[in-house]
Amino acid sequence: MFELTRKYEFHAARKLTSLPESHPCSKMHGHTFSVIVKISGNLDESKGWVMDFSDIDDIYHTNVQSLLDHKYLNDIDTLSNPTTEHIVVWIWDKLLPDLNGLTEVTVSESNDSSVHIREIINAKSTRKKIHI
Repeated sequence: MFELTRKYEFHAARKLTSLPESHPCSKMHGHTFSVIVKISGNLDESKGWVMDFSDIDDIYHTNVQSLLDHKYLNDIDTLSNPTTEHIVVWIWDKLLPDLNGLTEVTVSESNDSSVHIREIINAKSTRKKIHI
């Protein structure tokens, strides 16, 4: 089993609507968000890889980057309160249908603040979207 990792970033503005007005994040502010996507899979012997990195990039760009980059996140469906936890779930849900082997997504809003979401696999689980 191999694990592939791709790193991306997007720039966006947001305000966190569940905070008191005195909190700085309750005001509109921006971040350069970093995103790490991890995929696990077996080696395709005929191609010599698990998945073409270019295919991962195309899926990420179509399903995530084009919808988030240079946007006001509060205007995006299901992101009316775009905490980093909500953003990572939103990205997971956007990638899951098209990205076979997706195992983890990480979103960082700064160098020292990030949120990870991982697929939990057990005998009864199925790959599901996580709704916020």
